[in-house]
Amino acid sequence: MNEFARALDPPAASAMLRLYETVLQATPDLVYVFDLQHRFIYANDALLTMWGRSWEDAIGKTCLELGYEPWHAQMHDREIEHVIATRQAIRGDVPFPHKTKGVRIYDYIFTPVIGPDGQVEAIAGSTRDVTERQEHEKHMRLLVNELNHRVKNTLAIVQSLVVQTLDGAPASEEARDKIESRLLALSDAHDILTRENWQGADMADIVEAAAALCEQHVGERFDVSGPTVILEPRRAVALAMALHELCTNAIKYGALSAPGGRVGIHWDLDADRSAVHLRWKETGGPAVSPPSQRGFGSTLLQRGLKHDLGGDAQLAFDPDGLRCEIAIPFKGR
Repeated sequence: MNEFARALDPPAASAMLRLYETVLQATPDLVYVFDLQHRFIYANDALLTMWGRSWEDAIGKTCLELGYEPWHAQMHDREIEHVIATRQAIRGDVPFPHKTKGVRIYDYIFTPVIGPDGQVEAIAGSTRDVTERQEHEKHMRLLVNELNHRVKNTLAIVQSLVVQTLDGAPASEEARDKIESRLLALSDAHDILTRENWQGADMADIVEAAAALCEQHVGERFDVSGPTVILEPRRAVALAMALHELCTNAIKYGALSAPGGRVGIHWDLDADRSAVHLRWKETGGPAVSPPSQRGFGSTLLQRGLKHDLGGDAQLAFDPDGLRCEIAIPFKGR
């Protein structure tokens, strides 16, 4: 009984107890209390139904005495002792056979009950049947994996069609390499999103994947830093493709084409977290001058990003190295 209930006169305290009991018996969750000897001193109707026992048959018994498997009973014994020793709640999940529904998956939490003397006097528990939720999550993971598998197959088919189409056609080997590498970058971005169930992708993962692809050719030449920023899928893919174009250009013409060249990639959030700003800066490479004509890469960066990111990208051909600044509206986590 809490301090408020203790302060009530007997009729009011009795009414409060009836209220508590009604709530505890109405919930479909399993609610119970252990004493310090790990014996059940309270179990609501939902728990008794799961056991298939009456309260008279269950009161004062331990998990092992109620038929729990030895490993299961020992696990709860350790958890109860942990709660008593640390005065901190502990949480877990475990399979358990329901009397009529068969084996179910339960999510549970044990919480210390602190007495007037400040010591743990009991351990309260609450358990929820999460079988359907876990089955749904498993089904969704299977669907996402299947979707990713099909997308990767589609990309492989596209790649094959491109190669076959260009085979014998008046197109350079460079053009073939560009198309294949862009498809590979797109595939890598999809892999990152799949790991996160297509909820979004950490900006650091996108940047590191692009840098890793470059470093296969030029070694470790990147300086990367920035806070955790989760981009929604469309923007994550758009950023991955933009970074791929920057990497490709750096290897062929920019800082990564020279032995001592390096690339810095840094990003940060506005003070109000309304936008994230990424800065790509090349140093130590050959002298830079603006190109005489716009290529696909620069078109993707300056036009495509405005559409796909809903933001802006500015290229600056500084004499000491290319600089690209990308602004992305931020609505993530």
